[in-house]
Amino acid sequence: MDIVQGNFVDSYRNLTYKRVFSLFWVNNFCSNANFVVKVDDDVIINIPLLIQHLRQKTKEYLLTNVLECYMLTDTEPMRHNNSKWRTSLSEYRYPTFPPYCDGFSSIMSIDVIRKMYNTTKEVPFLWLEDVYGGGFLPWISNIEMHQPYCYSAYVESENWNCKLFVRAFLSNAIFQKDIWEHIKHNNVPCKC
Repeated sequence: MDIVQGNFVDSYRNLTYKRVFSLFWVNNFCSNANFVVKVDDDVIINIPLLIQHLRQKTKEYLLTNVLECYMLTDTEPMRHNNSKWRTSLSEYRYPTFPPYCDGFSSIMSIDVIRKMYNTTKEVPFLWLEDVYGGGFLPWISNIEMHQPYCYSAYVESENWNCKLFVRAFLSNAIFQKDIWEHIKHNNVPCKC
């Protein structure tokens, strides 16, 4: 009973539908949650540090208007014909996207989920899920994005074990298990 299924074709250009459906589902079935963490399947969560980070927010009563992510700013649409992310002028006519959350992960308070889901009824569809769900929805909903200094790193970089989310240039299940084992057994004191 752990599969959530929506009524759309699961394809790369339909990831925005998946994002909207996840907002709908969480809004309707997880309304008692304080926070929601969204991650791609190739991202490793530093669970001990994330728990510490969320406990600190709870302790400081920072339970609303939380949208934390790796932010991208001044990003230009890809106009090259051979790009996987090619965005035509008819799809998006402006020279840059608004600031948006890179879609590999985000931390949201439940009120942010509600606001962004309600905003989906106003914002026209754009197949670029990160730009739509991590940019347009927060922007139209007046939600500020924040990027904590401890947010993320690639495992190949220094101090990756003091980041909330760990990414790898080359990733597979064995490699991810090794990273998780390192986090679990080398409990490094970190501040976030």
